[in-house]
Amino acid sequence: MNITDHCRRTIAFTREIMRQPVTARGDLRFSDLAFFLRFARPIWRVGVLALAATALVSAAKTVLPLSIKFFIDNVLLGETSASDALIAGAGGILSSLDALIVALLVLGFFTGGMDLLRNYWTARFREGYAFNIQTTLVEHVLSFPLSYFKSQQTGYIMSRLSDDVQILQYTVSQYLPQIVANALYVTFTFAILCVLNLRLTLVVVAFIPLYLLVNAVFIRRIRAATHRERERQAYVSRDLQEVISGIDTVKSHAAEDREMHRVSGTLRNMIDARIKNTMLSAFSEYFRIGTMSLMLIAVFWFGGNEVLAGAMSVGDFVAFAVYIVTFAPTVNTFFAFPVVMQPALTSAARLRELFRIHGEAGAAPGTGGIVPATVQGRIEFSGVRFGYTASEPVLLDANFVARPGEVIAVIGRTGAGKTTLINLILRAFAPQEGTITLDNCDLASLDPRWLRRQISLVSQDLFLFHTTIEENIRYSRPDAAFEDVIEAARKARIHDDIVRFPEGYGTIVGERGTQLSVGQRQRVAIARAFLKDAPILILDEPTSALDMQTEDQIRRTLRDLVRDRTTILVSHRPSLLELADRVLMIEGGRVRECMGAEPARQVDPDRTPLSGQSTAP
Repeated sequence: MNITDHCRRTIAFTREIMRQPVTARGDLRFSDLAFFLRFARPIWRVGVLALAATALVSAAKTVLPLSIKFFIDNVLLGETSASDALIAGAGGILSSLDALIVALLVLGFFTGGMDLLRNYWTARFREGYAFNIQTTLVEHVLSFPLSYFKSQQTGYIMSRLSDDVQILQYTVSQYLPQIVANALYVTFTFAILCVLNLRLTLVVVAFIPLYLLVNAVFIRRIRAATHRERERQAYVSRDLQEVISGIDTVKSHAAEDREMHRVSGTLRNMIDARIKNTMLSAFSEYFRIGTMSLMLIAVFWFGGNEVLAGAMSVGDFVAFAVYIVTFAPTVNTFFAFPVVMQPALTSAARLRELFRIHGEAGAAPGTGGIVPATVQGRIEFSGVRFGYTASEPVLLDANFVARPGEVIAVIGRTGAGKTTLINLILRAFAPQEGTITLDNCDLASLDPRWLRRQISLVSQDLFLFHTTIEENIRYSRPDAAFEDVIEAARKARIHDDIVRFPEGYGTIVGERGTQLSVGQRQRVAIARAFLKDAPILILDEPTSALDMQTEDQIRRTLRDLVRDRTTILVSHRPSLLELADRVLMIEGGRVRECMGAEPARQVDPDRTPLSGQSTAP
């Protein structure tokens, strides 16, 4: 590519980033800003202390340049100026060099000590604020319906939960204290400048509209560019997480180059967005620095003429010049604040989007979810219709009843809706028509957390946490005693395998349980179900990845597990279908009973449940 092509691309790039966005993505309303203030309420006292310390430090730093005036006019020249009428007391006291030095030492110690307190209180406020918002956000996201997590990729959700909070935390810790300090410094300095020379101060004020113009030009553009960058960064996290999670599949298909190409494409889009955002910020900073330079030139020109005309003392001019040298960058930072805040405002808007998503009905205390006193275990589908899209329903007018203690096997071709039926029972999704009831109570009216505590799930897609075997089994009942964990492992026929490990029940299973065999992981999941001892059991292809010998062992374990529990069994294995009292087939979206299936067990429809379970209809 020759120089001409590079120039053309640069011009096209500049036009693109300066194009006015159609909509400013990530806009926050005042009510949204007020929403984020609630996280500061528990720590408002620390915030007030930090603000007070910031005010004192800013005031002390503002006084320091005045020492130059006193040193030149009062100590060296022994003169007074027009401004000394308002500061005559200080000028008289500080006319001695020794007194001036002592005053500077006292002021320095005071400023340093107060600055340490300010940093401590600011850090306390910053970390407390970040803790409040992060914990509240995680709690809120965990209340989302399962359908949200099934429709979003893990990496994308993690980016929203971590990156945006970190940006907001950085803003609270860096920009907000800085803007408060700068605002106070500008206020104090402006008052002193007016005392030193009002006419020269008006020259400084004349440049403020230029700063406002720069902000008006760049704020909406930077906000839109920041939103694009944040979204593409989330896509990068999404793709990386997916590749790492599926590394076995990637390796087995020798697809490293293909995945690298896909990730690099997403990364390239994010880098392009970041470059555009960086250049917009650089352009805005360039214009602000230009405005600051013009202001300094004007002050030196007008102030020099004032000194030459005898209307301003040398000490006043030097002090004014020192104030402007420190004041101008502070003003530049102050007016840059609306621009540099755009990433934080964008992150705040993205977080606000998450907070606007409603959690599951009845998922939080006091939201009206019904919590029955006992569970009998009668599950009934009545005219249930559901589809992931309106045009392609998965279930059409599904009707069946699972009686207490009955084992119902569900079969059907791949994609027929077997897993969808399970997800509906777990309230991962809600039926679009019809009702699903538990003991004649509509699932939609029940507290979803209570409902899931009544269900044990053993799935082909089981998940073990990166912790010990004991903690993985105990996950279904955290308060269980160690003896109960061992008993559950014995029932699941995994105890003998566990004690053979050098660390026994303290063995770390690795991420997703990779240190255990497939059969061992399956039996740990079954041990969870035994320990939970829930009245309803769902078995979703529990032996699909096992060899025949291991499947035979687990089948004997499952025979004990399903006893006296309402069980929904999804499987095509003939050996497991022997556990069923009835077999249902899903075909064409409808549920029908396989009349030719011989039940392996006889269940009395009016049987009495286990002790602790209700006999109410």
